[in-house]
Amino acid sequence: MKQMVRFSLLLLFIAATLASCKNNSPKEAKFIPKDASFVVVVDPQQMQDKLQKGGISIDTLISKIFKNDPSDVKAKAKFNGIRDSAGMNWGEKIFLFMVQKTNADNSQSNTFSVMGGITDATKLEFFLKKQDELKGKEIKKEKDYSYLVTGDGSMLAWNDKQLIATMYTHALKPFYDTVAMTFKKPVATNTEAEMKQQVNQYFIQKESESLASVDIFTHMFKEKADGYAFTNANSALASLSMMPLQIPKLEELIKDNYSASTLSFEDGKVIAKTTSYTNPVLSNVLKQYAGPTVNLSMIENYPSQNINGVMLASFNPEIFGGILKQLEVEGLVNNFLQKTGLSSQDIYKSFKGDIAVVVSDLGIAEPEPQSKTDEKSMMRKKPFGKMIFNATVGDKAGFTKLMDKAVEQGVLIKQNNIYKASGSFAMMGLFVRADEKNFIIASDSVTYTQYMAKTNKAVINKEALDRFKGKSTVFYFDIANTLNGFIKDSTGNYTHSLRTAKETFKDVIASSDNFDGKSIKASFEIRMQNEKQNSLVTLTSLFTDIAVDIRVQAKREKEMEEKLFPGGVPAIIRTN
Repeated sequence: MKQMVRFSLLLLFIAATLASCKNNSPKEAKFIPKDASFVVVVDPQQMQDKLQKGGISIDTLISKIFKNDPSDVKAKAKFNGIRDSAGMNWGEKIFLFMVQKTNADNSQSNTFSVMGGITDATKLEFFLKKQDELKGKEIKKEKDYSYLVTGDGSMLAWNDKQLIATMYTHALKPFYDTVAMTFKKPVATNTEAEMKQQVNQYFIQKESESLASVDIFTHMFKEKADGYAFTNANSALASLSMMPLQIPKLEELIKDNYSASTLSFEDGKVIAKTTSYTNPVLSNVLKQYAGPTVNLSMIENYPSQNINGVMLASFNPEIFGGILKQLEVEGLVNNFLQKTGLSSQDIYKSFKGDIAVVVSDLGIAEPEPQSKTDEKSMMRKKPFGKMIFNATVGDKAGFTKLMDKAVEQGVLIKQNNIYKASGSFAMMGLFVRADEKNFIIASDSVTYTQYMAKTNKAVINKEALDRFKGKSTVFYFDIANTLNGFIKDSTGNYTHSLRTAKETFKDVIASSDNFDGKSIKASFEIRMQNEKQNSLVTLTSLFTDIAVDIRVQAKREKEMEEKLFPGGVPAIIRTN
């Protein structure tokens, strides 16, 4: 009896172990090629559950978007048909992915696909045959799937579980014939055959050829989220052959770099988290030239209490030299720069690696007296705002050489060891000052003077500042304050939507960490004014209002067009 108990416990332990080691990969991963440049995944069932908990049903949304006029009745019927009668499985995740290829003639082809689940393939085929726009188009059968070419560069393909909708483009460009010394028209290709070949791969490829074999992709789904995103640097490798100058070891630096992200709609905020995984070659460079953390003192004396956005970054500038050495092109770059009297070290060591950008007081200025008219809507207004870009100086000797070279080129002028704007900088209206400590570009001289005096105290969200500490890159954007600056005097068609957006959004906080030996982690958070309501519910209400405004505006424009041109808009007007 004891042996039986022990044997049973052993079986339970083995079963639990196997369950914990179970492949987390979603079944759809085997249809996505390993070289897909990006994949975006959404979970409609989970998002629908959050909407329902927030008191919003799909039927309510449909009723709000589609009104009862004739054009909306038809659109609503089509939407409901896809939703209820097309055999779709809306409880499954939806995958959007893109495959980019560089062809033998150096032309580029892009395949964009959307994949979802189906419950009944027969029901789907019946639905497709009923669509007026698909009449006369034949459903064809392959060994593993069926397909329907719906138009030029688009098709549907499905088996008993998955439906894949695909759009395909192949951009052909004239090429230069070095013998004839002239550009020649490229040979036309059969884009439909190319599209079919690409889609066929989805259904017949081995698991080793799909993203089901990439651990970083499959492990991403261990974390519960409303959406996922995956990027793959390998898709860029084929285009390296198109570069006029082939760089040694560039492929080693690019290949097998991935990023995996999750998106979650929480109460009062939308949170996106990203982890970037680097290959051993790039990892060694990042580890060797580890960067510092952001210098918050660069923004604390910014002269404004109405800050719209902040960006800070800190890095080790010698990483650029490390990359040049890794690519084995440092000598080539220095030989090229030798004619200018500079070296690559003079350039990247000139700056310490601390950068700050602050933008404030954005809005629409009052019209100038001479531009006033009797009609408010005809008053000319110009955007206004203040800005500071500050990069701290590193090696003073290298910085001086670099700035002196800019003086030679007429970009800057030098007065008493101070570099000022000239030429193109001056024409853009930018205020530039550079000395042995800082290189600063400002919106105007007053902002620069007040910033350098350090007598002001910037008013920045305290929570954001606390979360900036210890990060390598940070970003803050005050959405509500910025929208308020632009809409307070606005009289446009979408003013109502903008005001609703101001009442919806609060701000954005984003940051990234330094390399931790394996990866780089980053976060992006959109905060809402309503902290108690789920952000998906909040956003859905906003976007349905915007959708209604867009449809109403489009209808007004169409009615106006029909009144002005009862017989249709003349071709010469449409083309111009």
